[in-house]
Amino acid sequence: MEFRQLQYFATIVRTGGFRNAADALCVSQATLSEQIKALEHELGVRLVERSGRSLSLTDAGTALLVRTDRLLADVKATREEMLEYAQLGRGQLVVGAVTGSGMSWLPSFLAAFLRRHPHLDVRLVERTSSLLLRLLESVDVHVACLLVPAEGAPDVISVPGILTRRVFTRDLVVVVSPQHRLAQQSSVTLEDLAHEPLILTSTEETPRLIVDQAFRACGLEPQVRFEANDPTALLGLAAEGVGIGITGDRIARQFGERVAILEIEGLHLQYSLALAWSERGPQTRAMASFLDFATDWLGTWGRGSLSAPKEARR
Repeated sequence: MEFRQLQYFATIVRTGGFRNAADALCVSQATLSEQIKALEHELGVRLVERSGRSLSLTDAGTALLVRTDRLLADVKATREEMLEYAQLGRGQLVVGAVTGSGMSWLPSFLAAFLRRHPHLDVRLVERTSSLLLRLLESVDVHVACLLVPAEGAPDVISVPGILTRRVFTRDLVVVVSPQHRLAQQSSVTLEDLAHEPLILTSTEETPRLIVDQAFRACGLEPQVRFEANDPTALLGLAAEGVGIGITGDRIARQFGERVAILEIEGLHLQYSLALAWSERGPQTRAMASFLDFATDWLGTWGRGSLSAPKEARR
């Protein structure tokens, strides 16, 4: 069994067929077919079932894919660790960030890190938290800043092999247009919100999962009219009066002149920004430096006022 054959097999599955895999790998379909047949012959099992242009995995193929993904991730991590030694510490780091963070802490944070470590090749990928988790599993992203439930809250996101470190926690608050009938109140109940048009993140993000869970616990169904993962879009829609938004308290205060902010009565809904990485990912000096710096910088930012940490303002 050759490593190349496993790469071919995984690519065929991920791309949905031999033709797409051949294009992605820059080899002929005949070569792929020959290699997969050789792999099946050596293992003594059928791995894929072909029916016209469609392809499906057998039970044996499904089991092999799990093993193959782990092996490919381990090889990728090992290659990157060795590359760091070969380049005398000039490592590469692919950082993932949750969608919408670019208007708050992300630019200052990355700039501060690069000033501290100018020799590192840092690349940024901005996605939803659920997509970042999948990229961490495949080691296409080394470390991600994503949203998770606060400490002690029900864990609505749990992926085996992914390690997390919470760096700060925020409260969820309600935001409405100053002209909304609820704008003069200081708090509102979920029952008050149950029949209102809501503006929430998509179900791929932790704040939405937390809100949905809170509604279900009360036997209520939220009426979600708009989904916006970018908090500026969410707050902008609320400010225009098209619905009621639920978002983090800090970003809500930054829009304080455009929206009224209400607490959720009787509940303390919280989420955390966390650093996440795969236990099978590369254990490089670049990773260690990033985790230490991010823990300190983001922790200070999250605990502080609306201004960024002192280093970020320089």
